[in-house]
Amino acid sequence: MNYYQLKCAFIDDEASFSFDQDVKKIVSTIELGIKYYDIPPMVRVDQVYKQRAMSDVLKAIGFIPHRRVVDEFLKQYISGIQFIPVTVDVDGVQYDEYSFMNVFTTYSLLNEKASGASYFDDFRNAYSSISKLTFCKDKLSKLIIRHDVFRVKEFPRGIVINQKVKDILDANQVTGLMCIPVEVK
Repeated sequence: MNYYQLKCAFIDDEASFSFDQDVKKIVSTIELGIKYYDIPPMVRVDQVYKQRAMSDVLKAIGFIPHRRVVDEFLKQYISGIQFIPVTVDVDGVQYDEYSFMNVFTTYSLLNEKASGASYFDDFRNAYSSISKLTFCKDKLSKLIIRHDVFRVKEFPRGIVINQKVKDILDANQVTGLMCIPVEVK
């Protein structure tokens, strides 16, 4: 199975977004798990930038896919992910067709040396920096990965997808993301 790290890919003039302060915990990788909100969290365009274009997947530390992407993932039974509906505010115009991608599943797979992992944080029990995500061949051989989307326990800021998810993104020409192959060493 091939794996890919999801990275941001901005389209021309794409806006940058931030969650309102009262829901900032939504993007935290310290406490991964299912999250619940009584009302959709608010995501606002960052006013410091002039750009206002919106891709299929908005960026606000985490990823915020459009309904058409979410619907395709649900139709294909993509696992390891929770979609939390959000309200996106762009200069007073509100959009409700986006959801935050809450990836809560983790696997211990990092090859620390090959990834160039540095700055281990004892509190988070994870590295805060890597140069290139690389899986450990031995760790991978001992695991059964049951999810299509997940995080690496030793570096939870990154999101990993399998070939099935990449094929869906490619077939639907989803903008706003790029898939970087994960090496196994």
